[in-house]
Amino acid sequence: MAMRWLALVLLLSACASVPDLTTVETPAAARADYPQLLPLTDLVASARTGQITNPTLSRDLSGRAARLHARAAALRQTALTPAERQRIRDAVVRLSG
Repeated sequence: MAMRWLALVLLLSACASVPDLTTVETPAAARADYPQLLPLTDLVASARTGQITNPTLSRDLSGRAARLHARAAALRQTALTPAERQRIRDAVVRLSG
């Protein structure tokens, strides 16, 4: 049974086309500066502190968190008045009984 699965996988993989990886790099990527390499010890140390050292990223995340908190507060509010809620409960009791 395992040989049948292996044969099926090999047959299906033979149908796939191999992408041309030589043209993946765009001209803009070719002109871009090489990314700055950082020592791993600095990255591990900053990860252990749990603090974001980039002020722009910190500000963006704080703003996003504030928007998410506001959205959560809005979603917690009820859309029904107490009278509407009671009318629905009465209808459920009437229809189920």
